[in-house]
Amino acid sequence: MAYGSKPAVTAWIRARKKLREIAASDLTPAHKFLYAAHLAVDLWRRAEPTELSGTRRYRLRGGGSIELRGGTTDRKVFEEIFLSRIYAPFAALSQSDGAAPLVLVDLGANIGLSAIYLSRALQPDWIVAVEPDLANYAMLVRNLRQARIAEKSSAVYAFAGAERGHARLEDPGNGAWGMRMGAQAPAGIPVLPVAEIVALAAVPSAQTPRVILKCDIEGAERQLFEQIRDWDRTTSFVMLELHTEFFAEEEFRTCIESSGYHWKLHGTISQDSVLAVIGLERLARKTATSGAACG
Repeated sequence: MAYGSKPAVTAWIRARKKLREIAASDLTPAHKFLYAAHLAVDLWRRAEPTELSGTRRYRLRGGGSIELRGGTTDRKVFEEIFLSRIYAPFAALSQSDGAAPLVLVDLGANIGLSAIYLSRALQPDWIVAVEPDLANYAMLVRNLRQARIAEKSSAVYAFAGAERGHARLEDPGNGAWGMRMGAQAPAGIPVLPVAEIVALAAVPSAQTPRVILKCDIEGAERQLFEQIRDWDRTTSFVMLELHTEFFAEEEFRTCIESSGYHWKLHGTISQDSVLAVIGLERLARKTATSGAACG
């Protein structure tokens, strides 16, 4: 590839952007360098993250560490959350006023990186992290401990759904970060409704917690939003990865309208994209809450 060619310039721009993101990340200075060195070695070997084996551990500023597996999509998840910071704008919007215990509920927690990032940004009193893939769940438990937030966390091996039950895990071919809830089954992985998941938070029973919900459940968000009235009164902010190939924007907005509360949408839902990362801020209760249910 000739120096100065368009592909070379594009690669240089991407590399420089990635280095800036690493420099601004929550890694310690030494582990920023280590992460960059690992990227350089992998690039030289022409190795994709999913082709690697073993694990790599990186230390975080302020204490604690995280661990990423080779041969998985862990590094892609890390870069999405800690380098691209997809949840940062919504974390800033959802800051607590301290009037009630703050509970972070992470639906689709994967290996715990979103829970760890949002814990550092929001300082919740308790975290409930829900993950249905057993291998991811084992890493979730491990990362919560290594990040030193296990003492204020509940890791739950389950799906989030509209009704209690069981379901099987389906792999649509996107790897460990794209596992999806299959059809209901007599046995399998537990399915828990949001209200039951929130109840797992260890906060004083006399106080109603303020709940921030992060939801990335590969299309199963349809079930949750069709039953939004079951959880809207407890949830003040939602960080949502909306998979429009399974839950169209029009259907999503209809479900929001069926809520007993007004909601403010932060972010945009592009017409030509199958995924949108958005925030939903709960506003005032509606004066009339007898509208038709969604779904």
